[in-house]
Amino acid sequence: MRRLPPAFWLGLALIAVTATAFRHAGECQFVNLDDDAYVEYAPMINRGVRAVSLTWVATAIHSSNWHPLTSISHMLDCDLFGVTPGPMHWENVGWHSLNTLLVFLVWRRFTGALWRPALVAALFALHPLHVESVAWISERKDLLCTFFWLLGFAAYHRWRERPSAWRYAAVAFCLALALLAKPMAVTFPATLLLLDFWPLQRWPELPWRRLIGEKLPLFAIVLAQSVVTFVVQYSSGAANYAERIPMSARLANAVVSYVRYLGKTAWPQSLSPLYQHPGYWPVWIWVGALLLLLGFSALVWTQRRTQRPLVFGWLWFLGTLVPVIGIVQVGAQAMADRYMYVPMLGVLTAAAWIVGDRVQSSPRRQKLAISAAGLALAACFFLTQRQVTAWTNSVQLYERSLAAGEDNASIRYLYGVALQAAGRPEADVIAQYRLAIEREPDYINAHTQLAIIALRRQNFDEARLILERTIRFEPDNAALYSNLGSYWTLRDDFAQALPWFEKALKLTPRSAGLHRELGSLYQKINRPADARRHYELAIKYDGWTVADYTALGLLIGNRGEYAESRRLFARALWLEPGNKVCLANLAALERLERAK
Repeated sequence: MRRLPPAFWLGLALIAVTATAFRHAGECQFVNLDDDAYVEYAPMINRGVRAVSLTWVATAIHSSNWHPLTSISHMLDCDLFGVTPGPMHWENVGWHSLNTLLVFLVWRRFTGALWRPALVAALFALHPLHVESVAWISERKDLLCTFFWLLGFAAYHRWRERPSAWRYAAVAFCLALALLAKPMAVTFPATLLLLDFWPLQRWPELPWRRLIGEKLPLFAIVLAQSVVTFVVQYSSGAANYAERIPMSARLANAVVSYVRYLGKTAWPQSLSPLYQHPGYWPVWIWVGALLLLLGFSALVWTQRRTQRPLVFGWLWFLGTLVPVIGIVQVGAQAMADRYMYVPMLGVLTAAAWIVGDRVQSSPRRQKLAISAAGLALAACFFLTQRQVTAWTNSVQLYERSLAAGEDNASIRYLYGVALQAAGRPEADVIAQYRLAIEREPDYINAHTQLAIIALRRQNFDEARLILERTIRFEPDNAALYSNLGSYWTLRDDFAQALPWFEKALKLTPRSAGLHRELGSLYQKINRPADARRHYELAIKYDGWTVADYTALGLLIGNRGEYAESRRLFARALWLEPGNKVCLANLAALERLERAK
């Protein structure tokens, strides 16, 4: 019987240890951090794969992103498992295990080594910073993107051995799939250049001009995706934070974040699902971080001929973080654990090869290095198991963040929302919103929730004063004017509501939600022509909301336009087959036409 090679058993061991470290992931629930929008309450996702959902995923923006491959993956989950979090979490563990195996196999193929790729893969599998990418259902995109990224490396190695158009097409296809899962793969062609430097060492045998030239088609794919991402995030408002935070503050935060990422890689403490952007860092902090980065970069430069793995790892870390380092600010975070899923490979690879080279000639040093690696893996295994349980549910996630010392306005706000959803006493919920405001006095979301609670208690004057106050914080925020419009609508004072909605619409004239609100409002005050115009605009700017087609179908059906009304109801049924309101209205239309 043929004896299996050590690499086979190491691969099995990596998969086993990864699954064991994440064994509590299947007990985790959905969390109120994007899971509701990505899967739980997303009708185009949670009804599974259908013709309409595939059309939607190819053409629509989902949660300020366009990542159709990730969305299709969630749809398939809902077909296979229903809207049930446990199996979805286990699937994430499966993808992470596959990525771990690919890191080992690809690094082994590139370098010819065995134990160093195994160490890099094991640390990649078990590092606590990667828990967020695995234990959070919404981060499936990280796992899928990395899977196709690593497959692209394997395809590139085959193309390098025997160049052909088909093998190059395989590399481009893997890149395209990675980008369709998450745009972070825009640095893929640059990482191929790093592989050319080391371990493939195609340079200086081949000039840089040729190495870059052969990757121009890949850079073209990346450029196209970058344009799409830019348009999507700006049109959806996700990049509005760039307008709130000056470029100087974003650059300073990027410098500090690089150092913080290195710190959390070496010592993964105080982990949190959201690190609030501080605005401006104190000068001494960002200047110190800048000097540290420049000093280490200078040291790496002096070692560029003798320590290629160090140069490879450092440039990999710096470069692959560029899309998410915050120069273009998307969201309120200063940094995120999930952003280190790919960049950490550079740090781990450099560490494994530099230490390996240092101890190679000394058996005593080898024993010390093996012991240190074993301790590091054991510590990562323990910390990762513990961190997975933090994602059991929303309440526990934020309680663990607060216990770890990451106490900011966003965490307090999300904790309050989680407590409310869990049915905790209203006094506890209000206390969290007030703590959020204490940490950030102009934190809009917390003020808005306090206004909603005041409305529920019928403290109408208090609610109105809170909502009016929020406008002073952000006078260009259309949602705040819309909130006041909704307040007066709830009070049945439509004349007062109308100007607030109109002000909001001037700020965001392409908002389907605002046109929907105005359509409903004009219908209530018996201005059907205006109502129709706004419903039609809501459909023009969205086109995927059943309620818009239903409302417009009813409006024009009551005016005797039966054929157009029937078309609208049919469109709504295409979006949501079996919708009872649409079916009932279609039946009513048929009766009216027969009576006519």
